[in-house]
Amino acid sequence: MRCGLEQTRTPSGGRVFPSLGVGLAALCLLAAAWRPYRDGPPPAHTGGFDEPTCQACHFDGPLNAPGGHLTLDGVPEAYVAGRTYRLTVTLHRPAMAAGGFELAARLAESGLQAGAFDVAGGRVRLTGVDTSAVQYAVHTRAGTTPSAPDTARWSLVWHAPPGPAGPVVFHLAAKAANDDDSEFGDFIYLTSRTVPPHAD
Repeated sequence: MRCGLEQTRTPSGGRVFPSLGVGLAALCLLAAAWRPYRDGPPPAHTGGFDEPTCQACHFDGPLNAPGGHLTLDGVPEAYVAGRTYRLTVTLHRPAMAAGGFELAARLAESGLQAGAFDVAGGRVRLTGVDTSAVQYAVHTRAGTTPSAPDTARWSLVWHAPPGPAGPVVFHLAAKAANDDDSEFGDFIYLTSRTVPPHAD
């Protein structure tokens, strides 16, 4: 297989590879375009409200493949307005070398931001989409390192809306990666929780 590097000869008999430069340029462009999201995925990739998921880039494995699981702990059965809740995202998959996640909390009826996240500890940061004003919690570069063998864990705080706001839906996407800096060999997991306001 010549991979497009066609060998030709100059009028003087010397060899040239006219497509070599083009091929190398294309490889450089591909390398520049593909960068693993070690500092957090792009916003709006949770799968909620018609968003894409991390499978937009990491498409090699099936969604929610057997052998792994994703959980969101600390979400109440019903939230109390203005109360603070400590959340924990846990991703487990055998042989996982790196992990990442993205989490959003939105009003179930409108898709607008519900309450606010707060982070500390260096494994989680916040990002958003200016046009939608939705806040996303995502992993940091330091946060891609597994917390234990085959397990990645991230902690953050959610401040519930200060007044009556209706049901809140949490959409969570996570990636169990083989850490080879490519889009192949990774597994994407999704989960969601809908939480009503506490009845007075």
